[in-house]
Amino acid sequence: MLIKSSNGIPSLPSFLDFDPIREQQTRNGIAIPNKYWTVNPLTDTVIGDGKSVHNPKNFRVVWDNMREGLALAKLDTSDVDVEFNAISNGSAFSAKIILKQYNFEKKLGEPARMVMQVRDSHDQSVKMQISAMIYRLACLNGMIAPRESVGISQKHTTFYDPEVIGKVASQFPEKLERDAQVMYQMQGIKVNRDRAIDFFRRNVATYMTKTGQKINNKWLERIIGIYDSYNTMQGTAYQVYNTLTHISTHVEAQRDGTEVERKRIRIEQDIESVIQGADFQHMIAPDVEFA
Repeated sequence: MLIKSSNGIPSLPSFLDFDPIREQQTRNGIAIPNKYWTVNPLTDTVIGDGKSVHNPKNFRVVWDNMREGLALAKLDTSDVDVEFNAISNGSAFSAKIILKQYNFEKKLGEPARMVMQVRDSHDQSVKMQISAMIYRLACLNGMIAPRESVGISQKHTTFYDPEVIGKVASQFPEKLERDAQVMYQMQGIKVNRDRAIDFFRRNVATYMTKTGQKINNKWLERIIGIYDSYNTMQGTAYQVYNTLTHISTHVEAQRDGTEVERKRIRIEQDIESVIQGADFQHMIAPDVEFA
């Protein structure tokens, strides 16, 4: 669901605005000690389970605290696009907020805006997260922070203080300006095609099995195809970086019915680890030693 607003961050849409119901789990009519279902009352369906310590709250709590926090941070929300995604019948949600008033073209050398991501879950599958990154308009890539994450996250939270959000969010524009500078510098760092492919092979297309490491050659071929589609970046670290952010942003549904948004969150986390890993960091800052 996409909402365009010229009057601040909109309210949470009604399909995400509900108070989860906790129901005692039973078997053969007998209560199972310390086990509860989490139910979406809008659809009367089970969307998770947990023990007595798990007490999910309406997503509106986090959303409204975020809105208040952005107001305290004095971020300009006068022109925004907000895309909401419900995951697994409301067991989790994500929202992408494009803040159009923040323009990084001068630092980056191409059109780009600020994008925020907000996530939370009732089934403990997605961490509560409020983060920001640069959004490259030429390819609609969300540009994962090249140094360190920009934002806050907490596993399975039910509440976050607006003042804490405001303090963190007030630093978003300055931190993203620094990220834009790093991205601009990447455009001048030469990385030949063979080295780029070796990087993708070792860091993205390799996976572990019981017998050791394996390479997914079919996936590697797709990555190389994405890399070659960015050939106007002329064999630079920025071309490698955009290949990675393309993978994390443009996710397709699979035949097994895997939800696109849940899969995208998982892939984004994997790619973030690659980008902030020593191999990529050495590529963009070869004179710096990383542990």
